[in-house]
Amino acid sequence: MYQFGMDRENATERGEMYSSGKGMALPRLTWLVIFAAAILFLMPLGRVTATPTGAPSSFVQACLEQHKITEEELDELPDDPNPEDIDMKYKCYANCLLNGLGFMDENGKLNAEMMHDAGIINDDSYEDMIECKAANDMEDDPCEYSFGVMLCARMIHTNDENDEYAEAVPMAREVIM
Repeated sequence: MYQFGMDRENATERGEMYSSGKGMALPRLTWLVIFAAAILFLMPLGRVTATPTGAPSSFVQACLEQHKITEEELDELPDDPNPEDIDMKYKCYANCLLNGLGFMDENGKLNAEMMHDAGIINDDSYEDMIECKAANDMEDDPCEYSFGVMLCARMIHTNDENDEYAEAVPMAREVIM
């Protein structure tokens, strides 16, 4: 399965993408929790749905409990995971987070349009999320799908941070000189 690009020439295979080591990696998979928490605070409360076991403010903890994952286990996961090496419970945890945030449509696919219309993502991020969605929409397993979308979004976010840094360095040099 490909993460980016609509044709084979411009596509990057998963194995290549996750082993590149480019960008600033957060410790382990805590980026999943950070992603969920950041979106939770950016999203109007009426748009956040509760998981079966918790209120909107505690859905992250409810997802951890539902999939029998401890915070210590999340910390032990690799920074740049190879999807084939990740236990299904972590992939289903990603699915639980995206559903808890209300980001999935009635077909279990990412609802990037709703995220854009609600102001959760800007125009540039919307285009990136559409690409991540398209790259993963053929996946039938909801856990694999959610994990793939989140890894794709993380890679785009990391690349955007690197681009911002690359643009800021020359400007900072001009100010100093």
